[in-house]
Amino acid sequence: MDYQRQLLEELMAPFETSNKHNFWDDAVCKHFLIKFCPNSLFTNTKSDLGPCTKVHDEKLRKQYQEAPDRAKYGYEIKFYDYLQSLCNDLDKKIRKGNDRLNVRPDDTLLNPNKDEKEEKMIILDEKIKELLVKIEEAGEEGRVQEAQILTKEVETLQKDLDFLKNSDDSNPLFKQERRMLVCDVCGAFLVTNDTSNRMDAHLQGKQHTGYKQIRETLHEWKVRI
Repeated sequence: MDYQRQLLEELMAPFETSNKHNFWDDAVCKHFLIKFCPNSLFTNTKSDLGPCTKVHDEKLRKQYQEAPDRAKYGYEIKFYDYLQSLCNDLDKKIRKGNDRLNVRPDDTLLNPNKDEKEEKMIILDEKIKELLVKIEEAGEEGRVQEAQILTKEVETLQKDLDFLKNSDDSNPLFKQERRMLVCDVCGAFLVTNDTSNRMDAHLQGKQHTGYKQIRETLHEWKVRI
């Protein structure tokens, strides 16, 4: 119920009459006065900051923007500091995500069946060599039919050996992991070469557009100062 009440207050806040407040009142959202309220960017996403219970009023924003002494309140510095802190926290998550994707597991995890595969290949190779010796002996002794039967066995074993040599026994979990990347804007995990529809949905999603807006706003401010 508390969350629903907060959400209702957030929805009703923009309709609060500016006649009841001055822009410096505690009840007024100072972030909204500067540009936008970050809490409204990520509703119902993994980055949801929760509802803002303070007043969002265009008239109060205009009042603040036109105030000749607005710099003394320090709202702008606090706004950009907050945006920077959001980006710093996200960038840490992005680095951790990249570290996770770039870590190389030990060989036993990458190729769990490697030892078993090599053992089978050695056994097959030895059998083939033994049969080749028998084929040679049978040929020298004129046992043509036996030599032909042994030759077919060698061909079968050679196919099995070639199959093992060319088979991919790497762990499919890590193969899938390597097909992932981390979005450097919003930190979401993406599948490389994904369909254009899914990529468009990601780029247009709240989390991506929200952090894109934050990063662009920060960049504009840093250029300006």
